[in-house]
Amino acid sequence: MRSYRSGMVLLIAVLISAQIVNCDGNKPVTNGSKVEPKPTEQVTASSTDAISYEVKEADTFFDTLKKQLRCGYPKFGIPSLVPLKLSYKFKTSLDFLSLMKVQITASNIVIHGLDNFTWIPSNTSFSRSKTGITLNFPNITTFATTSINRANGTSRLSLYDTLVHLDVEYEEKDDLLYLTNLDGDLALRASTVRVAHLMPKSGKLTKIWNKALGESLPVIVKMITSKKLRVEYINRIINGSKYYAISTANNALASYNLNFDRLVDSFKRFSEVTSDSLMCTENDIAEQSRII
Repeated sequence: MRSYRSGMVLLIAVLISAQIVNCDGNKPVTNGSKVEPKPTEQVTASSTDAISYEVKEADTFFDTLKKQLRCGYPKFGIPSLVPLKLSYKFKTSLDFLSLMKVQITASNIVIHGLDNFTWIPSNTSFSRSKTGITLNFPNITTFATTSINRANGTSRLSLYDTLVHLDVEYEEKDDLLYLTNLDGDLALRASTVRVAHLMPKSGKLTKIWNKALGESLPVIVKMITSKKLRVEYINRIINGSKYYAISTANNALASYNLNFDRLVDSFKRFSEVTSDSLMCTENDIAEQSRII
């Protein structure tokens, strides 16, 4: 579960959609005779002031981004995210009411649906120091090879109407832009779970437990994101992914000598699909990549 790995690409989306603000310059007023223009007071915009944007331009960007997700950014070490393949091996144990201890492992994790999303303009805001954006994923389905007390099988987890909110903070220093913080929230409407051999001795009990897990997962996710329930290994995964996302983004910003304005300009070229906007070929898209 490296949702923040894909979040790295999405946080780039966050910064990108801040398009150039269209402003009319001050013009002198004339009534047929020559009138000198009145001096205007120079106003410096605050880094926290909201930046307006065109919804259609943002739509174009996200459409382009969906195509780019199939390719990734090989120069930054980001492989194709469609589907996203993780080499991370998940391992834990559960104790059901002190009656039965279950050893669970999951590997060969493949996540589908990360290129199928919509953004929500009403929950989106931009400034020169912070961006907030909400994305909706109709269906994210994960397959994994699982082992329940050494009973092996292929398991599936499907999440429906998943809302991902990202808050990205950044600052300019010495004419370079730096990502300083990445935070987020997650909510989902419903889920279905099919863990193979959850109850190895009873297919009926396996079905009952899978249904219960699917129905309870949205509540569990809400408790975790609201910090009412702390799960240490999930926190480690999130914190590690957050660190990776920030360091990777800052490496890219420094490599291309980007400040805020130059970044916005490069994102505009990305939306327009100029020759230097996509950094991979059809062969790269077809290549099966794996990330840690």
